[in-house]
Parts: sequence; structure tokens; C-alpha cells
Amino acid sequence: MLTDIYTVAPSTAGSSLWATYAAGELLDWIDVNSVEQEDVFRWIDENVPMENSAELVRAWAAVLTEAEALMRGDETAYDALDDADYTMEQPYRSTGRVKWAAWKLLPLFTQILDRTERTEYRYEAPGDYSAVTEEALAGIWVDDAGTTVLLFSEDGCRIVYPALELLGETAYAFRVRDRSSVGYCPALDIDYLQNDFSTPLVYYVSGIDDTHFWSNTQNKCFRRLA
Repeated sequence: MLTDIYTVAPSTAGSSLWATYAAGELLDWIDVNSVEQEDVFRWIDENVPMENSAELVRAWAAVLTEAEALMRGDETAYDALDDADYTMEQPYRSTGRVKWAAWKLLPLFTQILDRTERTEYRYEAPGDYSAVTEEALAGIWVDDAGTTVLLFSEDGCRIVYPALELLGETAYAFRVRDRSSVGYCPALDIDYLQNDFSTPLVYYVSGIDDTHFWSNTQNKCFRRLA
């Protein structure tokens, strides 16, 4: 199953079918699995070169997206499962299934933290606030402390922050909030409680370019890895 996840190759021909196939496998596997996170780390070390770390993250995110769709009973996802020639043992509807799988297979995300060089935050002058947009955030970002992965895509933002039990299993709505009218930098709001943005995870973005975005307010910097 791990090999099937790794070979999804998002954005290539047929990748959505492969992702749906692997998602069906995943939902069936949860009932019978005995794997530990150490086993997953060992598999990654043996099969995934360091230069492919970001591709593994993208592939795992794509599989989780399809797994969520299958649990919702999405007809398009089930049609894709038929096209991929995979028959699930039963139609699953428990939202806890993907959460449990995300915990057991967390190293598929966190391996990129372990393989990224740590750097200390350094103050940078504020950048062009108008450059901070939802479109500019597309990609995979890792903070300099090596604790958090943010994956922005058309599905939303996946947060991998194990200390807060955020495992990347859900793509949350996010927005960039313009605060220039009061002279403040933009705020990146991630609605991780899935309600109405009333209590989002917030990063105050002092600037962004092709390689990183930073917050002088929070003494944080995220590096773009892909």
C-alpha cells in the first residue's frame, strides 16, 4: 500500500485514478493494519530518496483527499474507484478512519521535517504586502523550527503540526486578510476548527517571495520546498 501511495505522482496522467485506488486500499487497510510509525520511517528510508520527499508529501495528500471523498459517499470518487478496478470491502462512513490512518502513517508527512535543515529565525524588513495572496502560497512550506508543514492547494491547507495533534488529514479553508487600512501586515487565517474563521490558526505575514514567507510579529519563517 505504501508503494501505491508513493507512486500516485499528482498532476500526471492517471494520477487521480491511482490516488483513488490507494485511498480504497487505505480504508480497507485500517481494519487489519499492524504497522507502527517506526516501520513507516524504515520503509521511507529504504524506498524514498531525500530529493523525492516533497513528492511523497504531495502523493499522501492526494490519497487523503480521495479517502475523504469516499467516506462522504461522493459519487465521482466511487466512479473513479470503479475505473481504477478496486472494490472496497464495504462502504465506510466513519470520519475517524482517515484520522486514525493519518496518525499511523504520519511519517509520510513528517519525514520532510526530518530531512529539512534547521535554521534560526532572523529579522527581515517587511516586504510588499500586496504580494501576499492565496495564489502565492500554493505549495509545501516548512517552518525553520522543523515543527510544522503547511501544504496549500486548491483543496485548502493541510497542517502537519504533531504537537497540536494536527496530522494533515483534512484540507482546511484558508484566506489572506488585508489589514493595510490600519497599517498592519496581512494575516493568513487557517480555519482548522472548520467553523466560521472565528478562531483560526493565524500567521501574520511580513513578506513573501518564491523561497519563503516570514512573520516579524511571531518570529517565524516558512521555507518553500515545492
